[in-house]
Amino acid sequence: MTSPVSALGTAQQGTESHAANRLPGAGSSAQSGRSLLFFLPEPKPAASIRLFCFPHAGGGPLAFFDWQARLGPEIECVTIQYPGRGQRIRETPKTDILALAEEVAGGLQAKSDKLFAFYGHSFGAIVAFETARLLRRQGFAGPRALFLGAVRPPQLPSPHPPLRHLPDAEFAAGVQARYGGIPEAILRDRDAMEVFLPPMRADFAAYETYLYQPEAPLAIPICVFAGEGDTAVDPQKLDRWREHTSESLEQRTLPGGHFFMSVSAALLSDILRERMIAHLKHSEASVNIHCKRDK
Repeated sequence: MTSPVSALGTAQQGTESHAANRLPGAGSSAQSGRSLLFFLPEPKPAASIRLFCFPHAGGGPLAFFDWQARLGPEIECVTIQYPGRGQRIRETPKTDILALAEEVAGGLQAKSDKLFAFYGHSFGAIVAFETARLLRRQGFAGPRALFLGAVRPPQLPSPHPPLRHLPDAEFAAGVQARYGGIPEAILRDRDAMEVFLPPMRADFAAYETYLYQPEAPLAIPICVFAGEGDTAVDPQKLDRWREHTSESLEQRTLPGGHFFMSVSAALLSDILRERMIAHLKHSEASVNIHCKRDK
């Protein structure tokens, strides 16, 4: 199972609801769910590549809020905003990973003005993976690279018992014991938990009922990150992600637990920036080669 929660994810429910969605082509919070799918606090028109970030279960844009600055001027960071949180707090959360992938894929078809890559954390990694496969099935341009954090390969069974059907108190305790990340102040705040639990439970339902279907490997590089203190994901199994790419697989272990992205923020962003720029140059070189052959 992937991870669902963090302090940033908890705080986002109120804070994100009034932030503007400023991705080109998107609109204000009064618009449809699809227009609010992408959260971009500060556009970078001169950026040459776009990183779409898929949050962990229960999470949202604030989990990636500082990435825009960390990734530098070449990379524009856009966060996927799932229904039931942030600006989409009034929408019903989805309980199906493929339905989330379909929504994201539909929105991405209009956001192809830049080359792009995906980063998905935990639950979000599986949504990102399925979105990449769906774009390929639909014949649309997909990500040039797939970056995945804190997630076991989808073809492997979960080693953990399901949590989605537990009563609220037991559910929250089970999440905290397995993954950590929920501040004690939030656990003791009934009002906060009433806002936070429904989307998190929906994300758990989506993941725990997800059925992986074999397909051909993706023709893009995959880089998998793990936290050295993460007890929820077995690092020895991450090599099985190799089955999902016909290109390279890179594995990196970073300081921190399941939410290493906060502990190792600087190191992670440095790796992502370096890899994305390298993949961009490779993609541009491939395009130039094909153009020359066509002449």
